[in-house]
Amino acid sequence: MPEFVEVEAYANTVRPVIGSTITGIDLRDDRLLRRAEEGVEVEAAHIDGVLGGAGVLGVRRIGKLLLVDVSGDHTAALTFGLRGWLGLDGETARADGTRRVRSANAEHVRLVLELDGGAHEVVLEDLLRLATLEIDVDESRLGPDVMDLDKRAFREVVAGSNATIKGLLMDQRRVAGVGNLIADEILFQGKLDPRRTASGIDDEEFDELWRAVRRSRERVLDRNGSHQGVLIQSGARERGARCPRCDVEVQRVKVGGRTTYFCPRHQR
Repeated sequence: MPEFVEVEAYANTVRPVIGSTITGIDLRDDRLLRRAEEGVEVEAAHIDGVLGGAGVLGVRRIGKLLLVDVSGDHTAALTFGLRGWLGLDGETARADGTRRVRSANAEHVRLVLELDGGAHEVVLEDLLRLATLEIDVDESRLGPDVMDLDKRAFREVVAGSNATIKGLLMDQRRVAGVGNLIADEILFQGKLDPRRTASGIDDEEFDELWRAVRRSRERVLDRNGSHQGVLIQSGARERGARCPRCDVEVQRVKVGGRTTYFCPRHQR
């Protein structure tokens, strides 16, 4: 699933339409309207009623959620599944704000928004049909965004938790925006076994973990992504890979149902 850095790129993609009016909605896949948490179908007519003719007031990101504030005191929230992405007028942006040309595959387009009578066009493409669109999502269900996290808040998140540290990092109710790849990278840099219980981490280990959070979140923004190995410094995410720090074989386990790679030597 796209992590915070990919969604930051999608937010940059559509920020130029702030101040525009949505004049056309072409919903090509009703599955986009399912509520991932509740499994409740949302009527397409409701989407038309909220977004049709609405002005775009702002674009925000919390964790992996892209939020588009529109007139009428409503917010459209998008998640992107594993392979979803946004384009605006045949371009998409990176996390650093630079833009590049990217044409959508019409077969995989799930939603098209026309703005200002066709002056602009926002396209959501999703090969695996896992993206979602929701109106007026409950933002309070999310923890602090990983980029807004400070050391004191992070200590409160970690302290007293009986979850594994990998599971805690990926729990969007505790820290919003960290996914599987970034969690593995943080723990590689922080020298912690992903299966460790969060409450068992001592002060010295916590300080190193916090430094790893700071390094990893900045590095992934600098490199414009966490997928396809763009971020990972802990070696290839495949069987037989070796730790670049220790040269021992990286182990592959399941933690909280997610495939996890770590070094059995230096990750305590």
